[in-house]
Amino acid sequence: MRAKLDLEQLKRDMLNDCRGAYFGGGFGGAMYASFEIERAEGQELVDLAERMGYDLTPYIEEITSYF
Repeated sequence: MRAKLDLEQLKRDMLNDCRGAYFGGGFGGAMYASFEIERAEGQELVDLAERMGYDLTPYIEEITSYF
């Protein structure tokens, strides 16, 4: 199976979380992570989201079967 994800929404949510951690909690590493997120596209963004522990299920727009 292959899933099409809403990458724009994923990117917005990731950036909001990072900026919230930086400005709300003073976590400096979150600001650096936001720069990585801004540059990431496609599979690179998905890989970054998975490394950061995001559940990608809410971002699924369409599932395609190979059968």
